[in-house]
Amino acid sequence: MKEKNEKAITIASLLLKRLNTAGFEAYLVGGCVRDMIMGIEPEEYKAVDVDIASSAAPHEAEKVFCDMNIAETGIKHGTITVTAPKDHIAKVSAAESILFKGGWNAEITTFRCDGSYSDGRHPDEVGFVSTIEEDLSRRDFTMNALACDAEGNILDLFGGKEDISRRVIRAVGDPERRFREDALRIMRALRFAACLGFDIEEETERAAFECRALLKNISAERFFGEFRRLAAGKYAGKVIRKYTEIIGEIMPELLRMKGFSQNNPYHKYDVLEHCIRTMEKIKTTNENREYMRIAALIHDIGKPDTYSEDEKGMGHFYDHASAGNVKAERLLRRMKADKSTIKRICTIIKYHSLIFEKDEALLKKWMNRFTPAVLFEILELKKADNYATGNMSAELLRKFDDVEIMMERILDESQCFSLKDLAVNGDDMIALGIERGPEIGEMLKALLDMVIEEKAANERSVLLEEAGRLRDET
Repeated sequence: MKEKNEKAITIASLLLKRLNTAGFEAYLVGGCVRDMIMGIEPEEYKAVDVDIASSAAPHEAEKVFCDMNIAETGIKHGTITVTAPKDHIAKVSAAESILFKGGWNAEITTFRCDGSYSDGRHPDEVGFVSTIEEDLSRRDFTMNALACDAEGNILDLFGGKEDISRRVIRAVGDPERRFREDALRIMRALRFAACLGFDIEEETERAAFECRALLKNISAERFFGEFRRLAAGKYAGKVIRKYTEIIGEIMPELLRMKGFSQNNPYHKYDVLEHCIRTMEKIKTTNENREYMRIAALIHDIGKPDTYSEDEKGMGHFYDHASAGNVKAERLLRRMKADKSTIKRICTIIKYHSLIFEKDEALLKKWMNRFTPAVLFEILELKKADNYATGNMSAELLRKFDDVEIMMERILDESQCFSLKDLAVNGDDMIALGIERGPEIGEMLKALLDMVIEEKAANERSVLLEEAGRLRDET
């Protein structure tokens, strides 16, 4: 990450110098300056991205970077995106040669100010201004209202550096005005708190609570875009606990879960607190962190609708996983999540009550049914779910660990658990005289079951013999 951050700074400096040489003011701005000051490179960045504010109008910036790829991504707002060309044959200095290597893009925006926000989402008009000072005054939070010139000098008009050192998120100017301009800034504040571990300054926090109903004015896509990044943050649990009422404006399911007693000695916490603890405990990778944490947070979303009490007054939630699958799908569709994310989260939720046993044949069948990747995720949610009850036994933990080891061994040894691993295929069945159609699939599945249950070796000659025997018996 350090190398990536240094590359971003180097690229930004060279781009800024190009603009300066052409007679324009130019500054690195926003989150990349904040990250530079903090010495971090956010994990979510998959490429080197830099944001530059300049006195150059878009058509002037295009001339400065005419030897690069240019996209007019936000031309009406004064923004162009510059990326290095794949092939560049012009002679450039050794220092500038880094500009012609891929893996980065830069948004270059003319100094601007926003007009009124009649819809609470977008400025009615965008005006261009002549100074960086006016440009910075329109930004959301002090830590994002920082600018850096080509020599590395920081322009800090609103105390952003001090707020970063104090680990505080504070609105630029009047926080209520900032949130009424664009309610998404409320979710951005929460997302920054979850990812950076910063506290939201008192007046900014008060305005966020008072303006939370404005979140209904923003699109579901924009809300969910911030929420999924919030959920992946290291401090997401702390933020969701503290700001449930804010997030609940758009996700009322969380409000229903909050304070809902499970009334069961197996659970120490209410439904929401249990789910937050599950989210905090679950192990993830860079690739699955967002959807796994969301799945953990809402895995018991079906409990309030399935609550019942027995004759002793003990609470039960029969079939809550299936109910949760339905409710989670409705929620995620409402959030306009993509289809693959919805499917993955809902599958994990639907089967999080699966009873795992140290049984290789059973595990192979499940690995075939769900795919190994999904089954590992179901197991991980199951483990975190049990941790979050507050009653996880050492014996149960060992069992989960043993199951995970068994699954890893099945993969490491390339054991057969799916039709693609089977030593015979449909053509072999046709050669045996089995007619084309469902009978072939049924025969292959029967052979796969025999291999999984160790009733037959996964060898072509053996399986052909078994297939012939089964054919003759039918």
